[in-house]
Formats: sequence, C-alpha cells, structure tokens
Amino acid sequence: MKELIHTIVDVIRKNATLDWSKRDDVKAKLRLTVRKVLMCYGYPPDLARMEADRVINQSESLAELFAEER
Repeated sequence: MKELIHTIVDVIRKNATLDWSKRDDVKAKLRLTVRKVLMCYGYPPDLARMEADRVINQSESLAELFAEER
C-alpha cells in the first residue's frame, strides 16, 4: 500500500501543471493515469474509477490549501 501511495503522489507531482485544477483536460489525464496505476496494483476497474476520482478531489483540495499558504 505504501508503494502504491508513493507511486500515485509521484504521478500527480510530475503531471500537475500550475493551473491543473482549473483545466479539465489535465484533470482527465491525471484521473486516467491514477486509474491505470490502481489497476496495475490489482484494483478492479469500477473501484479504480471511484478511487481515482477521490484522489483527484483530495489533490484539488490540497492544492487550494497550499496556494493559500503562500
């Protein structure tokens, strides 16, 4: 599980651009990439889709929080 989380965090850090949370195309690419990672770790497609959405939502919340701190 720890390896999976590190992999997902790396994917988001590498693919998130400055305004990624406002661009639907970038969010869709990130969501798809996270879904693929989850499926590689044995998640069924339906569960991977739900978890990928959760990861993107959490990432958006954290991005807003970090932006406020600056």
